[in-house]
Amino acid sequence: MRCLIWRQHRWQAVWTILTVSVVCALLLDLGLSAQHYLTGYHTWLRELAAAGCPPPTAHSGDFHVRSAQTCLELKDRYPGGLQAAFSSNFNTALVLSQYGLPLVFAFIGAMLGAPLVAREAEHRTHLTAWTQSVSRRRWYTTKIAALAAVLTVAGVATGALNAWLQHQLTAGDVGSSRWGWFASINLVLAGEAVMAFALAVAFGAILRRTLPAIGAAMATFVVLLLGARWIVVNAAPVTKAPGPHSAAPPGSWIISSHPETLTYHPAGQYWPLQLALVTILLATAAGALASGWRATQRVI
Repeated sequence: MRCLIWRQHRWQAVWTILTVSVVCALLLDLGLSAQHYLTGYHTWLRELAAAGCPPPTAHSGDFHVRSAQTCLELKDRYPGGLQAAFSSNFNTALVLSQYGLPLVFAFIGAMLGAPLVAREAEHRTHLTAWTQSVSRRRWYTTKIAALAAVLTVAGVATGALNAWLQHQLTAGDVGSSRWGWFASINLVLAGEAVMAFALAVAFGAILRRTLPAIGAAMATFVVLLLGARWIVVNAAPVTKAPGPHSAAPPGSWIISSHPETLTYHPAGQYWPLQLALVTILLATAAGALASGWRATQRVI
């Protein structure tokens, strides 16, 4: 069975590894670029202070400006302060990090899962594959376990790297909320990839066509992910405190902020919330795989 899996899926494994490697290299490059940018910014602040120029956050005060021309030249390096200058350079990285990765891993999972049963039905090769010494159940479960394990490892590794990138981007004061990263860092990416894979397997077994199964799996994935994320964020207990956004404890995950009231999840709730979301995703994947198995039994 191991030889069969390798022969049938080795090229899928190769392009999956290559795709994930390219994504990880891009994330690493973005993180290092953000670090370099922030280092340059803090060096610039020291140069401003040495020249007696006011910092970008100063609205008033007495400063011993040595040369107005020097101050103008220095201020042109980072117009608008850290957030404006950083955002203009890393907005694309922000979108990729927050919203692009879940879609990339959903597509990878769907591309691996959709042909699993659908290709056998399309090419009629199931008439040979499922009449040998390997039972249909063993064929189904072994292939799913092997491919899901690959997706899990890739998702965990990329999620950990993206969590590191998140710290680099938030250090540059990009974005007003950290929730955009919640579904794309640490363990959740692996859960998303496995769920998309399971949905594609199920739709492939039901529709018996690879391309329609990929499209149906992607559309269903987006709806289910948004629903699961909403449940985790809004159903979990929250902490309310008086005060604006700046009054939140360090590491908080802020839900809403008003001049009088602040609603947030404390930093200590992060891992329970992550595990809750991963549990929902994996439970959905298990249900999809069960439906896929029932549909596979009807393929004749």
